[in-house]
Amino acid sequence: MLVLAAVSEELAARLRRAAGKRFAFQPAVNWEEALNAILRHPVEMAVVDPGMGGQPRAREIERLRVLFPSLPVLLYTHLTPAIAAILLQLGGTGIRQILLAGHDDHPQRLGEALISEGTQAVSERLIAAISDLLADWPGELRWAIETMVRNPASVQSVQQLAERARMDRRTCLRWFARAALPPPSVILMVFRVVYAHRLLQDPGYTVEDIAARLGYAQTRSFAQNVKEVFGMTPGELRVRLSPDEALGIIRERYFGHVDRNLVEAS
Repeated sequence: MLVLAAVSEELAARLRRAAGKRFAFQPAVNWEEALNAILRHPVEMAVVDPGMGGQPRAREIERLRVLFPSLPVLLYTHLTPAIAAILLQLGGTGIRQILLAGHDDHPQRLGEALISEGTQAVSERLIAAISDLLADWPGELRWAIETMVRNPASVQSVQQLAERARMDRRTCLRWFARAALPPPSVILMVFRVVYAHRLLQDPGYTVEDIAARLGYAQTRSFAQNVKEVFGMTPGELRVRLSPDEALGIIRERYFGHVDRNLVEAS
């Protein structure tokens, strides 16, 4: 999972030591860099110091919460009187965790905080929502789909999916056919579009931002996929369907006739 580290290098180094291999970090040294990182990289969580730049301010964090409400934000900072006032001001923004340097940032505590906050990321919540759909899939194929959901741009073809699942392309195709599922190319498209719909709920993302984040070379191709899956434009999708309604459509349209007694292709 890619995490925005909008903190000092000192605090970023502590994060890296605590994170191990589970998290990667996208650094930002000012608020403009932080915003650009969220828009241009597959950031799924943010660790932010309200004192970044040397002047404690709440406005920028409040702005992030308004523009990207689905992005989990964890505050990590040195406690000073000025910071204490900012933390009180941010009390109503929905931020769940505040870590104070030198007090509760032992590596184990930092790691636990990252893991806990990571469960609120868009990809993890989507994986939880579709877990029953993937329950009977071969383990490595399920892992490949989950990898694609966490980083949609990383798996864009049947060949890439098969390689992630450690099977050849023909075996991958045969497994989907025997399971009465649509072809894997369709399933990849569907899950990418469902992921996109969740990002569309955040007013800070444009349709172009989301298309680029999902690995589409052209926004038009993304719009065509949305039209194929939901029968509407990305702009219409943003306002007309809730995440639960969108997932309900996917379940009925693409998984409604799946045989639950799936047999792994040999």
